[in-house]
Amino acid sequence: MIRRAHVHLARLLGEQKRRPVVVLSPDKRNELAVDVVVVPCSTAARMSAWHVRLDRGEGGLDRPSAAKCEQVTTIPRDWLDPKPLGGPIARRFMLEIRDALLRALDYE
Repeated sequence: MIRRAHVHLARLLGEQKRRPVVVLSPDKRNELAVDVVVVPCSTAARMSAWHVRLDRGEGGLDRPSAAKCEQVTTIPRDWLDPKPLGGPIARRFMLEIRDALLRALDYE
């Protein structure tokens, strides 16, 4: 099952390689919908007000990464690897992602 706050590898539209994504959509929606709301992660991102730094090991990430909240997107569920990289990311990171999403959308 796809669960909120877990990191999965996923294909993203227009990209050749799979990349880690943080699942944002609620568990109930993930059970019923054919798509999932995610934020992609990058190891090469420059930090900005819309990025959240995730430590190595967080959610199973093998390197420090940044959740790129200005790129929030919805992808088909079958574009995600079914197994997460690890356990859920810490609540504090999910709260930082929420805040960065609001900044990216100019809802502060």
